[in-house]
Amino acid sequence: MKMKIFFISALFSCIFINSYAQSSSDDLTLAKIKNIGYQQSQVKQMTYELADVYGHRLTGSREYLAAAKWASAKMKEAGLVNVHFENFCTDCRGWNVKNFNVELQSPNYMHIVAYPLAWTKSTDGIVEGDVVNIESYSNMNLVEQQYAGKLKGKIILLGEEPLPKSLPDNIFKRFTKEELIEMQNRLVPQIEAIPIPKQLEIWHDEYFEDNAFLQFVENEGALAVFKTSSSIAGIVNVGGTYYYKENDPKPLPYFIIMPEHAGRLIRLLKQNISPKIKFNLETDFYNELDNNVNIIGEIMGSDAKLKSEVVLIGGHFDSWHTATGATDNGANCMVLLEALRILKESGLETKRTIRLAFWGGEEEDFNGSVAYAKKHYGEFNSKPNTESEKVTAYLNLDNGIGLVRGVYLQSNEYARPVFKDIFHRFSDSQDYYVTIENKLGNDHLTFDYYNIPAFQFIQDQLDYRPVTHHTPLDLPEYALESDMMKNAVMLAWTIYSLASSEEMVPRKIKN
Repeated sequence: MKMKIFFISALFSCIFINSYAQSSSDDLTLAKIKNIGYQQSQVKQMTYELADVYGHRLTGSREYLAAAKWASAKMKEAGLVNVHFENFCTDCRGWNVKNFNVELQSPNYMHIVAYPLAWTKSTDGIVEGDVVNIESYSNMNLVEQQYAGKLKGKIILLGEEPLPKSLPDNIFKRFTKEELIEMQNRLVPQIEAIPIPKQLEIWHDEYFEDNAFLQFVENEGALAVFKTSSSIAGIVNVGGTYYYKENDPKPLPYFIIMPEHAGRLIRLLKQNISPKIKFNLETDFYNELDNNVNIIGEIMGSDAKLKSEVVLIGGHFDSWHTATGATDNGANCMVLLEALRILKESGLETKRTIRLAFWGGEEEDFNGSVAYAKKHYGEFNSKPNTESEKVTAYLNLDNGIGLVRGVYLQSNEYARPVFKDIFHRFSDSQDYYVTIENKLGNDHLTFDYYNIPAFQFIQDQLDYRPVTHHTPLDLPEYALESDMMKNAVMLAWTIYSLASSEEMVPRKIKN
């Protein structure tokens, strides 16, 4: 009996010692990560340098390549190895705005707040014309019947009069605890996942739905098309035309104008007053295929058996041309790089290799991540190859630049215990949540298609959607340093945990 008690006591002692050792090791690891991430953070300075010095990073542009070269140098400076470019597009053309201006001339002067859409043509110098309002092009037969022979020298204002609206009560938004708990408690996703090939088909149809209209009004001699966006407080949500391939059409001058100015023009027309607008637009098209690159770098694993396995992390590096792409998605890229810089600076080693990828062309059909996946894992509609089976997880950061609050499991219930354990051991001042929900619209969908455990982080929206997303306000002022620092530390711990685990992250589909 005494011997039995002795063995039981010894067993529990071993369990306690192992548990204590693990806890003590985790505490030391976290202390190293937090010390460097909080006391020696470089994420703010890197974000400012990327955004302010290199500006926008439109796919295919010279600005994108200049920023990519800077980012690759930063990867090397942080201690990453095998830093290189991988081309993702052989027919994506470059485009830039050189100058533009839009002014109402009559019935009285007003400077119109506007911005040209990407990949539109120049005007023939300064031009002037009357405004014609066409509410919709959904019925092109009707448009052609009504306006054939009536658009020469005109400026088309596309769309209906924006509805009057006041500012929302809360532009700046963080998730409440109740919202996060509700997300975590969902038994099944509320949003249906769409396979990436099908998603690309849907987007392609949407992107080209205005092509017939643009061709018609240009053939009729119109000078330009103006339209507006459902933004607030004079903000213009711009984006592009998506005609970014060499053989795509080059649309006539195409502008987004602020909703309030569009409203005034339409109301003038309803009062039988014809607004006259003077404007110019000078743009530049060029074909420099070397501009279209993903930026890749690695921290090599230290375990002889597991270093061939990979934790892949990424976010899109390209942006629209209206601002500097700070919140979409430059700052998040710098958070990812900062997380790996923290791991290298701390001297921590991982069993698996960590691979960081900055994707190009995300704003245009996920071009960067799709090209990478096809090259490394096989074409769509084929069985994923053995290289894909070596990727334990893909982590994506592209959801505004707010605080990370947890992770979307993308319907992968098998991965819930993995993240719950990682979050539990990260003893920080906030809780992190795990939801079965599918998140759409980000590069992780590419890797999910290949049955790689692929996840997007839950992030506070802050003022991303109403203010900075695809607008001229996508600037570093809206990237909060404290959130970026916390995110970099949290990601460093998460990446370290996945790369150091004895087991791979479970896949959704059992092979």
